[in-house]
Amino acid sequence: MEKEKPVNIWEVAKKAGVSKSTVSRVLNGYGASEKTQKKVWKAIEELKYRPNISARSLRNKTNNLLGILIPTDLPYDTIADPVNPSKLKGVISKIKELNYDVLMFIEDTSDFQRFHEIIMEKGLAGLLLFNEISPEVLQNFRKYNIPYVSVNWQDSTYEEHCYVKTDLAQATILGVEHLLSRGYTDIGLMNWESPIIEKTFIQIMKEKGLPWEGNVWNTELYMSEKELWKYLDAHPHRAYFSFSYFASLRIIKYCTLKGLRIPEDRALISYEFFPFYNFVHPRLTGIQQQLELMGQIAVEKLVAMIKGEDHVESQLISPKIVIRETT
Repeated sequence: MEKEKPVNIWEVAKKAGVSKSTVSRVLNGYGASEKTQKKVWKAIEELKYRPNISARSLRNKTNNLLGILIPTDLPYDTIADPVNPSKLKGVISKIKELNYDVLMFIEDTSDFQRFHEIIMEKGLAGLLLFNEISPEVLQNFRKYNIPYVSVNWQDSTYEEHCYVKTDLAQATILGVEHLLSRGYTDIGLMNWESPIIEKTFIQIMKEKGLPWEGNVWNTELYMSEKELWKYLDAHPHRAYFSFSYFASLRIIKYCTLKGLRIPEDRALISYEFFPFYNFVHPRLTGIQQQLELMGQIAVEKLVAMIKGEDHVESQLISPKIVIRETT
């Protein structure tokens, strides 16, 4: 099959009915009427124009510039997400070590024009994607041939997507085996629809000959307090393994209001361990992600891709367990 010839800026100009310099001005955010901008952007999308980012970067001497993208169009507050500071700390330390520069973008990922402007204006060498982004948006990144690595999530629709994330199967094993070691055999799992977590949990319980049917609640990561309490009323398990730290904190509140002692009446382990858990009463036992290490490895993989290395592999990082008072 003959390789498709890339579209150039002259073809965009012809399609939009404007000059090459006008297209260039629109791409770089300089003066053009709103009507002209709309024509140019429409032509870009219809022709699937892919700018030569690497050449632009070399001209501007910005090929050591990396971008961190935090999306704002998710159903939770990504800016306040407590996992991001540790990831960011690891990213920045490794970027400094490798003598790269970094810009952070907090953007609505559905705004294609804004993304085009960012990539064209800044000449980014690569992107680190901190939170989930839709397959449609990722497809736009691939149009630019700009390397990217997702940090603690993956796009299962694209096999060549490079990611660095926590090993959820290992996290599940750590949590369940800890509860079993404490003598808790009636375990309720609160899962945010991850097939890996559910499959691993059921496999362990089956191998131990323990009840598992009806013990998995596949729910939203940020379920309402009303939904959670309804579940707890209907499923009074001896122990809970919650993959939502919001739910974990609310379970403690629920038990307090119901007069249930932790861990004497209800045991609890939470996926993720944050420093503020030490100020919660009782102090939460948690599965701790190695987020700083994750950020460092993500940068290393992105730089390897930028340098043209073949077959940069994704990586799963094993978590740790921090035992406190709720188990």
